[in-house]
Amino acid sequence: MKKLILALLAVTSISAANAQKNSILVYGDVGVNFDNTDNGSKGSPMSVKNTNWNVSPGIGYQISNHITLGLQGGYWSSKTESKNAWTPAPPSSITLANSWREWQIGAFGRYTMPLGGIFSMWTQLNASYVSGKTSMDTVGFNGISATPFVAAVEDTYNGFQATLTPALAINVHNGLALNFGIGGIGFRTVSYDKAPTTQSSFMFTFGQQINVGISKNFGCRSHHGGHHEPGMDTRKMKKHSSDDDDE
Repeated sequence: MKKLILALLAVTSISAANAQKNSILVYGDVGVNFDNTDNGSKGSPMSVKNTNWNVSPGIGYQISNHITLGLQGGYWSSKTESKNAWTPAPPSSITLANSWREWQIGAFGRYTMPLGGIFSMWTQLNASYVSGKTSMDTVGFNGISATPFVAAVEDTYNGFQATLTPALAINVHNGLALNFGIGGIGFRTVSYDKAPTTQSSFMFTFGQQINVGISKNFGCRSHHGGHHEPGMDTRKMKKHSSDDDDE
């Protein structure tokens, strides 16, 4: 029975070979969201369309079994279109289109703690330079003039952002893992160019969003144990007489 237990522990240790020292971590998150609302003629605005997507890659070097340092970045895009219509003569309508595009680049530090088996927890700190552009386009038609009126307002901004996010990782095979997060905390400050203003905000998103990503540690070895201590290969298991053919 003891031999069976030792064998099961060995299999579990091999499966738990998570991120290891001197390996290269590559990860990425991708998100897409579409939302359309059409109220017909009963509401104002009559219709609203939201389109959001983002991609956030990163690459790092595992300096120990727990700590990874590297570079991260991302690109975010968001657009909201709303349309209002009035049917009384003469018919009129107005369409608003707000768009936002932003990219980030910076450094990250990640601390990983195995939980046993194929599971581990990690917490990552991102520090990023932020640059973006906002625009608001307005197109109106008053039903009297055949030529619609058009107005466009654009602005750019730059700033800094820091976020701290925990996540659960499930090791699939040889350093390939699925990552699940439920938000985090952060601080952000940006300054606009045309409108000389600075906006600072504190972000708390625990339980307000769900993030799913994938990561791969290149250079992981499938030796016994997620934490391979020096000299473990030379240690020998002592054979006790009570273990001989023990069932």
